Amino acid sequence: MKVDNSVNLNLLNKTLDGLWLRQQTTMENIANYSTPGYKSKIVDFESLLSANLKNIYGKTSFDINEQIRSSKVIIEESDDLSMRLDGNNVDLEKENLQLAKTQLQYMYTITEINSYFSKLQSVISEGKK
Repeated sequence: MKVDNSVNLNLLNKTLDGLWLRQQTTMENIANYSTPGYKSKIVDFESLLSANLKNIYGKTSFDINEQIRSSKVIIEESDDLSMRLDGNNVDLEKENLQLAKTQLQYMYTITEINSYFSKLQSVISEGKK
């Protein structure tokens, strides 16, 4: 069994990629809070990943893994209206909440990956430590 053939592990890895990019983008938004005319950016990977995985019933794990790997992570400019005269539309409170949420999701995903490998290690060692 190849470890990289695990659907769960590939899904967790794709999630980490998306969350890492969202965290970077959110920090960029916060850093540009005072930049006149700056438009905040948003990261979307969940909807595309979900759309790619809608019709997985009856497919092999290889096909499912290919659908996961082919899912894109998109950065788009936010179309939120600016409430500031300088045209900047960064909402600092919203960005800080997004950053905290993303950090929690990232930590949870890392915990799930650690759990996956702990279980794998237990199976390999036949439950002995």
